[in-house]
Amino acid sequence: MATGISDDTIMMYVIHDALRRDLEHLTRAVESGDLADPQRRQAANAGWELFKYQLHHHHTGEDVALWPRVRPRLAGRPDDLALLDEMEAEHVRIGPLITEIDAAVADQDTGVDRLPEATAAFRRQLTDHLGHEEREAVPVIESVMTRKDWKEFARTQQKSVGGIKGAAEFFPYILTGADPERGAQAVSIFPPPLRLLIRKVWQPRYAKRKLWA
Repeated sequence: MATGISDDTIMMYVIHDALRRDLEHLTRAVESGDLADPQRRQAANAGWELFKYQLHHHHTGEDVALWPRVRPRLAGRPDDLALLDEMEAEHVRIGPLITEIDAAVADQDTGVDRLPEATAAFRRQLTDHLGHEEREAVPVIESVMTRKDWKEFARTQQKSVGGIKGAAEFFPYILTGADPERGAQAVSIFPPPLRLLIRKVWQPRYAKRKLWA
């Protein structure tokens, strides 16, 4: 593959790209006035709920299964340990911004006026965090994680995704609209039966859902 990304971290990049995609969907839904139309509002709400769920799952996986695995390997590297602290702090800062969007959506009086600012603040924070993680944290992670570590982390993530039902949603979520080369690289590391299931069953089913529009 010509992505310049290792097979160990390609899933992280594809997930990040999916989150950026939904940031665009969220911004367009708020700025276009689509939320005034009941059907479009319902689709936007469905997209937003799935976005929140996948973001929470991704960050929880890092906080619970990745950073604790990396941190002991960074003894004597105070700058890199401080970087992990920054990653965790950025995750924490994102939570209240999501809450503010939810509050604006629920507020039938002044919510429509609050939503653009709340959305913009969330977009800035998440965009900055994703870029920060890719530029600085990923090289640190790759410097200490072994192939065995990556396999164990992947198994942990697979267990946490929510069984077959969760996988049927997760994989189409991250692959929909993915960069072709990145998406192909991610799929190439899956077992052949999973690739077939994604392509023939899960993605077609996912495409029928009314998300964002």
